Amino acid sequence: MDSIAGPSRTRKRKFVMNYAENDSDLERELFAESDSDEIYCPDYDEEELSSEDDCQPPTSFSVTDISLRSPVQKLPGSSPSQSPPHHQDDDQTPDKLPAEESTSHWTSEGDMRQFHFTKTNRFLGEINGTEPTDFFDFFFDQQFLTMICNETNAQAERLFLSTGSEYARITRWKELTVPELKKFFGLLFHMGTVSMNRIQDYWKKDRLFNFPIFGQQMGRNRFLLIMRCMHFTSETESEDPLFKVRQVIDYFNTKMNGCYYPGKELSLDESMVLWRGRLSFKQYIKNKRHKYGIKLYMLTEPDGLILKFRVYAGGKDAQITGKGHAEKVVMHLLEEKLGNGHEVYMDNYYNSYILAKKLLEKNTYCTGTLRKDLRDNPKEVTQKVLKKGENISLFRDGIHIGKWKDKRPVTYITNQYTNNMVPVTNRRRQITQKPESIAKYNTYMSGVDRQDQLLAFYPCERKTLRWYMKIAVHIFQMLFINSYKIYNKYSGQNKLNLYDYRIRVINSLLPQKPSELLPISTAGGSSSQHRITKITDLTKKGRVQRKICRQCYKNKKRTDSPWHCITCENKPGLCVECFDNYHREIEN
Repeated sequence: MDSIAGPSRTRKRKFVMNYAENDSDLERELFAESDSDEIYCPDYDEEELSSEDDCQPPTSFSVTDISLRSPVQKLPGSSPSQSPPHHQDDDQTPDKLPAEESTSHWTSEGDMRQFHFTKTNRFLGEINGTEPTDFFDFFFDQQFLTMICNETNAQAERLFLSTGSEYARITRWKELTVPELKKFFGLLFHMGTVSMNRIQDYWKKDRLFNFPIFGQQMGRNRFLLIMRCMHFTSETESEDPLFKVRQVIDYFNTKMNGCYYPGKELSLDESMVLWRGRLSFKQYIKNKRHKYGIKLYMLTEPDGLILKFRVYAGGKDAQITGKGHAEKVVMHLLEEKLGNGHEVYMDNYYNSYILAKKLLEKNTYCTGTLRKDLRDNPKEVTQKVLKKGENISLFRDGIHIGKWKDKRPVTYITNQYTNNMVPVTNRRRQITQKPESIAKYNTYMSGVDRQDQLLAFYPCERKTLRWYMKIAVHIFQMLFINSYKIYNKYSGQNKLNLYDYRIRVINSLLPQKPSELLPISTAGGSSSQHRITKITDLTKKGRVQRKICRQCYKNKKRTDSPWHCITCENKPGLCVECFDNYHREIEN
């Protein structure tokens, strides 16, 4: 067989496939699982899919030329026994299912099912306070932190018993407590704010580095030892490849499902946790910022709030692996949201006619791009050559598949929108016409990308971390981002940008010692000392009282502070940052 120049090693695989004589042989060949642990699952763009090299069959295999037919005629490929062999790369397309039998035809007009969103977007949790630290404490609750402390202490004991040297660092282990764990998190998140090449640099006293906050809060060796011992399970072996972080994954999904119900529009996409080391379920996605890593399937709101996610563990993930992989992922992530009238936006990795029909039966809309080589697609649409601005659409069973060309052709699918064209304003403020499905997809599909962008601003992951710690730290950051999103939506306070929110949370996790004495010089040169102390009085509800900061109030800003000066009359409330300035002003 003559080779075809151009395609990579992965693409050559589909040209040397032995074509089956019947559908049962074809199915066995198409859906056979790869022996490789690394699965090549790229994001496809329409430019790739329209490439001639990608779509041409091998020269030794002849495909019957199918002429374009009237939209109301039945396609010759509607019967499985008459359809020509279909090119398939198992590593690239996880769920090309056999064509679904149907007595209906593709037509140029069709009725779309109408149903309403039956839920309400709301926050279901109870947060004591309106400060950023109160929202952080809600997502990193006491039970979660206690679990981490218990498992970390148990792991430290196992390491201590297994060591053979009395000089090993683990021999100096002290029990980890929740207050110390909060300091650890504060330093970890602050490393994302102040980026350094190596962890040890944060504790250097060289004038080029010198960040005293790290040494004041925790010693370098203690920080590294906690990082080394941090653990989330007492199991040492399990059939679950993700058992080392399973409790953290389940905590995130359970927390979000119980405290928040999203709005009507949802987006579903994948994200990556950077990892270049050896790992059986390491993935490669060429269009992602981090091409190699651990793949996460995510359900988000369009603004980037993460609702649910699943770590892909390759062929060992029995629940979603095998035939219909992408469809299983979608149904798993939407499990608690089906039947409520949501609109789900997905790219061409997930979308198919069969999936759109299943979601429609469960009162769930879906819209997104579509791979043009799927077996249930109408050839009148996928093979149609369009000029710029042209659009073609066909309908069947409440499903609409269309193709539209702007700079390049885009094939799309929806079970919600008709083929209406709507005006859209581009970046140059020019008004253009687009299919409504494409316009809505562009509006609501950016949830995972927004989340990735926020995480990229302040990265906390380190190259030296083990793979399960990489996942855990990534989940900690996702919880942090969610607490920020919920704060801006439901705190009732002025919205903060992510940087200011992070700084205020980190400040609360790394408090100054209340016993510190701050000398204040008076105008006459005499010296007096004022002591800042944390307020210990409780409210009727059992919460610690807060006082309005006097200095912030002078500057027409309200800040409720847990600190006050016990040496001044009336013990005025003050922020730690305002303490010095306040006393200088009253003395002068």
